[in-house]
Amino acid sequence: MENLKQDFQEVEQTQGTKSGKTPKLKMMEKLTFGLGDFGANYSWTFIASFITIYMTDTVGISAGIIGTIILLARVFDGFSDIFMGTIIDNTNSKWGKAKPWVFMTAPILGLLTFSLFNVPSAFGQTGKIVYVFVVYFLISVIFYTANNVAYSSLTSFMTTDEKDRVSLGSIRFIFANVAVLSISSFTTVLVSAFGGGQQGWTWTAAIYGLLCAVPLMITGWFVKERNVAEKKNKEQKTSFIPIVKVLFANKYFNLAIVLYLLWYLRQTETGARIYYATYIFDNPNVMGILSTASLLPLIIGLFFAPQIVGLYGLRKSVNAGLLVSILGTGLMIFFSENLTWLVVATVINALGLVLLQAGLSAIVADVGDIVYWQSGVPVQGSVFSLTSAGMKIGQGLTAALVGWALQLGGYVANSAVQPDSAIFAIKSMFIYFPLIMIILMFITVTLLNYEKFMPKIREEIANGKVGEDRSRALLGK
Repeated sequence: MENLKQDFQEVEQTQGTKSGKTPKLKMMEKLTFGLGDFGANYSWTFIASFITIYMTDTVGISAGIIGTIILLARVFDGFSDIFMGTIIDNTNSKWGKAKPWVFMTAPILGLLTFSLFNVPSAFGQTGKIVYVFVVYFLISVIFYTANNVAYSSLTSFMTTDEKDRVSLGSIRFIFANVAVLSISSFTTVLVSAFGGGQQGWTWTAAIYGLLCAVPLMITGWFVKERNVAEKKNKEQKTSFIPIVKVLFANKYFNLAIVLYLLWYLRQTETGARIYYATYIFDNPNVMGILSTASLLPLIIGLFFAPQIVGLYGLRKSVNAGLLVSILGTGLMIFFSENLTWLVVATVINALGLVLLQAGLSAIVADVGDIVYWQSGVPVQGSVFSLTSAGMKIGQGLTAALVGWALQLGGYVANSAVQPDSAIFAIKSMFIYFPLIMIILMFITVTLLNYEKFMPKIREEIANGKVGEDRSRALLGK
């Protein structure tokens, strides 16, 4: 009890820190933060990568229906993200604003993930569809939303230091990509090892449910919030409508949403990867090779991303990386059926994406600072919730696009030979569509030209010069 009391006292002390300069984060706390994204991916990436093939080949629900269910849930999900950000901005507890939501929702998220991959065989076709919709809705719209918005906003609540924010983003995605690599490489192996069919999915989902819940609970318990923006009027609630107006009036916030949307739309390759391995190379286990080629360079590159950004700046570094990614994806087109060269091209593509992945959270945290500085309205939770809405809509469209493309292409579940139209649909989702998204991301990052103003903006925030009291000379306004 004494240790618990001490933890609460420490949080209370850090929670009262003004939005000025915060202490440099220790590596242990950064690693504890990153562990949360490891856990989150054992729900989200597991679902995104395998829900379609599980439902089509084990449960017997068509890819088109699954794609539609996912898209419908994600539309609601986008709205729930917005409300969750407002809830976080109005949360006041001994643990902080975001921490309690990360901790409390984690075990429920793990249980629901297990439930989604255990569709009762006794249900008829309509019953199965209703069951999948309800469970997926609970995950996507409520519990993953609450958990992920709170987790993502910790980047802003933990520190104001730009290098620490990029470092948190790098470490977060190192853990995330390790989880994604493990899920991509071992899921089909585990399902087979546990007997295949529904039995294999049951045991695999049970393990993944635990791997989801426990790391997130550790993150929610141990990290600390130091940078909580203060309201000018202590009694005023940070309500939904004013926050939305303030955020959408800011061009950098709108660009951040677009960037998140494009980043996740690019990931049709994740949903298509199992089909690419199975029907282009006639071997589902090739998915592990493709996943390794895509994720291992990201994991390694993220160790160096903070140093590169520190030397060359965030925007310049990210756009240089995106040019490399465009080159790599272009090469994937020419070597689409040569596994060796496809792996080489995939590695080049992945290396190019490192800096954007490391910088995404830092960009959103910076945008939150800009909005607070311009308006005087604390939006640390809300800014992450609305960019998360862009992420969720993007992911929903991604999963739906894969399902719709397969259906339009005439995909035949469990067939050893697919029609040419289905093969083209698989290649489109794996290579062609992601290339278009990367080009659009390059354009979007080019327009995010706020970086040179941030030192002065942070100085004004530290001195309480926000809203009407801020300098009008910065950002040309």
